[in-house]
Amino acid sequence: MSYLALVLVLTAALLHASWNLVLKTSRDRLTAAGVQLAISAFVSFPFLLFWSLPLSALPYLVASSMFHLGYVITLVGAYDRADFSMVYPVARGTAPILITVGAAVALDEVPGVRGLIAIGLVAAGIVFIAAWQNGSGLLWALATAVFIAGYMMVDGVAVRKLDSSIGYTLAAFIGFAITLVPVVLWRRTAAEITLTIREEGWSHLLAALAGVLGYVLVLAAARFAPLGLVSAFRETSVVFGAIGGWILLKEDLGRRRFLGAFLIAVGLLTLLIRV
Repeated sequence: MSYLALVLVLTAALLHASWNLVLKTSRDRLTAAGVQLAISAFVSFPFLLFWSLPLSALPYLVASSMFHLGYVITLVGAYDRADFSMVYPVARGTAPILITVGAAVALDEVPGVRGLIAIGLVAAGIVFIAAWQNGSGLLWALATAVFIAGYMMVDGVAVRKLDSSIGYTLAAFIGFAITLVPVVLWRRTAAEITLTIREEGWSHLLAALAGVLGYVLVLAAARFAPLGLVSAFRETSVVFGAIGGWILLKEDLGRRRFLGAFLIAVGLLTLLIRV
């Protein structure tokens, strides 16, 4: 992996953890998520005009958008109930393991020794982070991981069959906004939404741009390095998340959560890197 690709993907991981940190610190996390996705869709739409997608992309976009809606709702629920340095590593770290286990059950793709070691490391990291924590918050974080695994699987199949990862991703951002924004409008009054935008608008604008830019950097890194390596190092965001909760939010037990996040990152690297 070149130094350029490594810098790009680590920056993407940092950006992903950063917009989640902005979401966690918002006064109204559901509205914040809706605002961020609306901005992401607005930014993505002009670029989508340069890509054409076949009609066969629609079922994937609908399925991915529904999984993403569940992801946002459970993520907000988890952040409402537990610390960032617990929720973020558990949710992001569990999803790839769920995909691996699901492939073993549904597709008979049984992981080898390396896969089993990876699963053990991630499980140990989750236990290390989540021990003695609020049970409700942990359950919401695990539910978030299920929805992450869902849209990751749908998107993974889609970009392989459609052969248009950039166009599909831009359309997906729009689909995510179409499903979430009506929920926000249903659950929040115009006054509540306006207050969040007035008080936190700039931070959510930057967070939305960070989300889009982070994925662009991942795609750019994939041009210079194997996709498996890019995906693996992208998951170091769990370590950035633990550090952010510890240092920026002054959350308790930060050192222990950092070590747990480190175990999760090592497990994901073990699972994803091809040697």
